[in-house]
Amino acid sequence: MPATLSYEAFGEGEPLIIIHGLFGSKRNWMTLARRLGELAHVIALDLRNHGDSTHTPAMSFEQMAEDVSHLSEQLGFERVNIAGHSLGGKVAMMHALHYPARTTRLMVLDVAPVRYDSGFGPYIEAMQSVPLARIRERREAERYLADAVASPAVRMFLMHNLVRDGDGFRWRLNLDALAHNLDALAGFPDLPADLRYHGPTTFLRGDRSNYLQPEHEPGIRARFPDARMHTVSDAGHWIHADQPARVIAEIGHWLTQPAVHTGAVR
Repeated sequence: MPATLSYEAFGEGEPLIIIHGLFGSKRNWMTLARRLGELAHVIALDLRNHGDSTHTPAMSFEQMAEDVSHLSEQLGFERVNIAGHSLGGKVAMMHALHYPARTTRLMVLDVAPVRYDSGFGPYIEAMQSVPLARIRERREAERYLADAVASPAVRMFLMHNLVRDGDGFRWRLNLDALAHNLDALAGFPDLPADLRYHGPTTFLRGDRSNYLQPEHEPGIRARFPDARMHTVSDAGHWIHADQPARVIAEIGHWLTQPAVHTGAVR
């Protein structure tokens, strides 16, 4: 049963679905989504167990790809351009592989169809340990996270999921489901060897990120024969936050590619 996904829409034109990463939400893409609304009909969504979307115990890549396909059908889209960052990039890949006839173009931001050592378990445990019913100010919750999450930037990113609930606070994330599924989310499904997506595909990597590396290219090409690999300078894993203008330009170029092509890597 597909989950009900929350989303925000911007602009007109070809449909473009944007999918955030783990612990993220559509809110992380709002600024870029508004600007991209000048190029396409942008749908920024929340994955299940994130943001304002349905909470469910299960969240396999197949289920999340089905959620996205179901939303596009509800919105009346026959085919969609789909872009995703990190976890969202893996979901976007699964959508293209399982629903190729409904996928016009694919863009993947700084992730490969491989297993990663996520290291996110302590983050989830730290968030679960915050006594939300007793917290009266956001900075109190942040202090509970400080030991497990040393980076102020990462703490701020996680804190975007903390919202008021009556006299206390709650996490928008379904932390129990994320903890239960974290190992599977760190990997990528073992799919039939002949399952491929032949549409226009772009992989963007940040030059300061170690998520998407040259050694991943053979595996990428096995699934996405027309993939183009682009590197964004002076960017880490959160490419769209580090270099928003470059990402918008890359998406604009990608949207102009013919729906069927065999392009060379540049």
